[in-house]
Amino acid sequence: MRPDVDCVVVGAGLVGAAQALALQRLGLTVLVIDTRKPLGGEPGGDVRGLALAPSSRNILRGLGIWPALAGHVIPIEEVRVSDQGRFGAARLQAHDVGFEALGYVIPADRLMHAFEAALVAAVPVRWQTTIESIETADRTARVTVRNGDVAETLSTALVIGADGAGSRVRELLGIPIRTRDYRQHAIVVNMNVTGIEPRVAYERFTPHGPIALLPIGHERHVAVRCCAEADLDRLLALDDASYAAELLAGFGSRFRDFSALGKRSHHPLRLARAQRITAERAVLVGAAANCIHPNGAQGLNLGLRDVAALAAALRGEPQRDPGAPAHLAAYADSRAADHRNVLRFTDALAQVFASRLPFVPVLRDAAMVAFDMMPPVKRALIRRACGLFGETPLLAWSPET
Repeated sequence: MRPDVDCVVVGAGLVGAAQALALQRLGLTVLVIDTRKPLGGEPGGDVRGLALAPSSRNILRGLGIWPALAGHVIPIEEVRVSDQGRFGAARLQAHDVGFEALGYVIPADRLMHAFEAALVAAVPVRWQTTIESIETADRTARVTVRNGDVAETLSTALVIGADGAGSRVRELLGIPIRTRDYRQHAIVVNMNVTGIEPRVAYERFTPHGPIALLPIGHERHVAVRCCAEADLDRLLALDDASYAAELLAGFGSRFRDFSALGKRSHHPLRLARAQRITAERAVLVGAAANCIHPNGAQGLNLGLRDVAALAAALRGEPQRDPGAPAHLAAYADSRAADHRNVLRFTDALAQVFASRLPFVPVLRDAAMVAFDMMPPVKRALIRRACGLFGETPLLAWSPET
């Protein structure tokens, strides 16, 4: 007997919505469940910016999302990296690798509304619904979901956990995670910046943690500051002028003024990696599989590459059994190197730039200078950071091809 739906996607966030749209475009029947309410309203608030790699731009084009973002995307043509009070510095430029941009910054609410609008137009969504159990038998998974007092059991060929770092799907599958607590928080705030070049992003390593600055439109920028847990309460208690002054001092004399600060938010920084990303009739994507440090802005982009890889593994499936072991094994194999490399890179950066050992700053500064002076190495690392490397279908990914 055919299951009720081919795929149940748990999570209607950015990665979950992208996955549901990709599978629906392959001709599979998809149901999405999410614990939250739909967004509603209109975008346009003063929200954080999200950095999309060129690989993610290609994926959004394949899903038909990119045109809806026209007029709200800021291309990043150059990234300037430096170490406060030291000699280490490097410039990453799009023309070094023949790209139009190293990445694209989009206000988070614009991207979320665009995805949700596309999702509800194409795929059934059960809002305010939780998943209570997953049982497998006879080439199907039986998923029990609950909305209020009403519980229902559905059959599906494949359950996809796209429900974030605290994944309920991962928990129900009994998949353990490996964790590392960096004992840091990221403080995010939007503000106006004067005296800055357009389409340039900055990352600055300071003795108190890295800080980054991304443009999100006109003079408005988003500043991300990583700090030790012990310093969090002090930084949150500062008034806007004092907080802006500390940020400005961290960047040195590069900018004239930081002003009109928005609301500060903060997020604990931890690594959480699932020990496996597949189970019988189930698979994990995005932060449910890997929750990583935000340095390098790799998290969302890694999740969107998961989306493309799973769709590629299921494309042209003649038996209409997306949960078949061979497909899940192919997906896991295709993601192993990317997951491993990104996790190692972000974890190493987090530890190297937090190290208090006296010789480490000298070594990292020497590495930055060497990187800046070796064009072949620079090109290779830029391409990898942009999600464009090797013989990958993500370069021109579309679920129809």
